[in-house]
Amino acid sequence: MSKLGRTSVRAVAALCVLAAGVAAVTHADEVPAAKPAPAKADAPVIDLSHAAIPIKVDTQRLQTVRFDVGHTGDEAWATRVANSNPRSPAAADGAVVVGSAGGKDVYCFEGDFGTLRWQSKSPDSGISSIVISDDRAYYTTYSCTLEAVQVSTGKVKFVKWLAPTVNCAPDVSGDTAVAAYHKGDSNQLSMHDAVSGDQKWITPVGSSSVLTAPVLQGGGVFLSTADGAIKRIDASKGKLEWSVSMGAVSAPVPTKWGLLLTTAWDGKQPVSAGPARQLTEAERRARDRETVSSGEPLAGTLAAHKDRRVALLTDTDEKPEANNNVKPTGPRADLDFQGSRPGVGERSVFFAYSGKVVCIDPLAGTANWSVQVSNASAVFTRPLVHEGLVFVADNTGIVCALEEATGALVWCYRFDGQRFMAEPAADADRAYFTTGSGLLIAMPIGIKHRSRGAVAKGDGGIEGAAAEYWRVQHVFRNVRNAVREVAAEKPAPAPGNNAGNGNGPGNGGDNGNRVAEPAERREDEAEELTKGQWERREERRAVKAKTEGKPYEKRPFQR
Repeated sequence: MSKLGRTSVRAVAALCVLAAGVAAVTHADEVPAAKPAPAKADAPVIDLSHAAIPIKVDTQRLQTVRFDVGHTGDEAWATRVANSNPRSPAAADGAVVVGSAGGKDVYCFEGDFGTLRWQSKSPDSGISSIVISDDRAYYTTYSCTLEAVQVSTGKVKFVKWLAPTVNCAPDVSGDTAVAAYHKGDSNQLSMHDAVSGDQKWITPVGSSSVLTAPVLQGGGVFLSTADGAIKRIDASKGKLEWSVSMGAVSAPVPTKWGLLLTTAWDGKQPVSAGPARQLTEAERRARDRETVSSGEPLAGTLAAHKDRRVALLTDTDEKPEANNNVKPTGPRADLDFQGSRPGVGERSVFFAYSGKVVCIDPLAGTANWSVQVSNASAVFTRPLVHEGLVFVADNTGIVCALEEATGALVWCYRFDGQRFMAEPAADADRAYFTTGSGLLIAMPIGIKHRSRGAVAKGDGGIEGAAAEYWRVQHVFRNVRNAVREVAAEKPAPAPGNNAGNGNGPGNGGDNGNRVAEPAERREDEAEELTKGQWERREERRAVKAKTEGKPYEKRPFQR
């Protein structure tokens, strides 16, 4: 292995579980053609599991673990915030806020290093996804409040009781906050002052629960409900302006082009058919993240994939013309429901469903590029678009970054034993993900130290926007290939006395819970660090020592 390879692999070996026996697959990093194509065009197939660097990380409650990644010199970090399934975090101004899922705690961490800034305790349990606006973090609790905490200080701004059960996250825009919940004989929607929490109005919105969260846009509040309807409520008076059955299966997404709506069909019944058969409770649970309704794509369809489409409502002031009379029989509405909402960039819309990621031109209604992963059953989180990258994660533990303009794979990791289910968040050079086991993971994006738009000599002719991330992509590939070399050279462990894997109770092993130790560096293998890498490493060590109450004097860079 080259010296560069050895140096690179040391950066990730401390937390990588090295997998041997990699099968030959289609090259995972090829740049898909950037030419417009029909929305149903066949996508190049890649194997994200093969493309990924494996990582195993675990930690105790609120114990932050920092670890190296392969695409940048900046460290990632992780901490445990819940026993299971924390919902979406929110990030702004160098801070990330997340709830403790079924618990009562809300946490704020420093974005770069994962230091706990403050911890707030709600009087009620079941913290929803977080929304940040004007230095305040908003959330609802399952039983049964709307709350706001100041992000900079952790001071609770207000706690307002809503109803016996609240199964939606709030939305906030300007000086107003909106929440939906079941109260009395129907579901209710209420508008609140975003500073005091005082209620402005409350109105019934029907017998079907609201999916994920109500959405504020312009002068309206938009709802998708579990019976497939999309509704517009006048934001000033709380009056229902229109309601249309469109087979909606996720909360609407406001954009500058209009309102995006995800709908679906079962592919069997015609549009004019009556209501579909109601599912049993077991069937409903199995289809929590699926949907059923039927028909051909309506006017305004941007993309269709299998049983789901993305539609664009360009004029939301007027009642849309819809011809879908088949009511969906799933999903269930609860705090955990994420749906399959598209992500939104400056020029494109991104849809990730059933193992496929598609970049859509919302004006032309065509796909600029699409990528099909080999695991078609993977359930993706909502795509997150930030700083020229599209981040997607799935329920197999994969997290990856695609180049927004071309779909080129920039970096990819597989977190062993983890599942990603909730929508991620981003701020500056960090993307934040929660896992089903209760972790909050902060990944450095890789943009902080790159020369934007610069292309290294001999780069193979990469042009356009993909060149912005060429260096990050190149470093990631080198590290990944070095990891594979080590995996191929690493001898198999001797069989244990009991389990055959060295982790039996009588072996004195770690039972698979500890990460691999980094290989010792030989004296003739001096670390090849740039001045910037050296200074960033010294800064991380100084910060770590400070958090542990220990002195640390930064060492000057020497070639």
